[in-house]
Amino acid sequence: HGLADLAKARALLALVRELEGPDFRVYLQPRGGLDYFSHHEDKAKAQLAAVSAMMDDIDTQSQNGPDIIHVVSWSEGIRLADPDVVNESLRITRAALTGYRALKRERGGFAWEEEVRERTRLLLSEARILIAAMEKTIPDTYGPSGLYRMLKDGFFALPFLSELRDEFAAAASMRTAPLNGGVALVDAEGKTISAAERVIMAESGRLHA
Repeated sequence: HGLADLAKARALLALVRELEGPDFRVYLQPRGGLDYFSHHEDKAKAQLAAVSAMMDDIDTQSQNGPDIIHVVSWSEGIRLADPDVVNESLRITRAALTGYRALKRERGGFAWEEEVRERTRLLLSEARILIAAMEKTIPDTYGPSGLYRMLKDGFFALPFLSELRDEFAAAASMRTAPLNGGVALVDAEGKTISAAERVIMAESGRLHA
């Protein structure tokens, strides 16, 4: 679901940019995932163009798109890229960006932008609730022991964890379900569990009951 993916990317960028300071700057470098590309040549080329356009919508603060674009060659779902494929992939990406930016200027924006903004706002709100709870309850939150506790205590849902399920039982026993193009934490009846509810349940020891 493109809108859900775009909202997630914007939310992640907003969170890491809060860490910027005189000695630390965030550079956006998006790329298409290797497993995203089709085994069919024409479709893979269209996918490269589409994902290039989507990457141009991540950073709403920039007038020039991402700082860097990592161009994944269209052939990755079929075979390793050779120089000709690399050159063609660069041309597709440049053409897609040029055409898409012209279309945005012509239309003055798109109707789906408001939905992406709302999704991003919700994701940021939920993430900040969990971050605040982890920073409050986990000593050395971002050190090795703190990162271990995040998994051990079940702050992240890992229902498909293939190894160490007993060690990280709290995370492995949580349930998730597709929702509106994204993935949500749900209870036994399939009802969505919000970040605020997760914190309350964790504090009372009921999150993994």
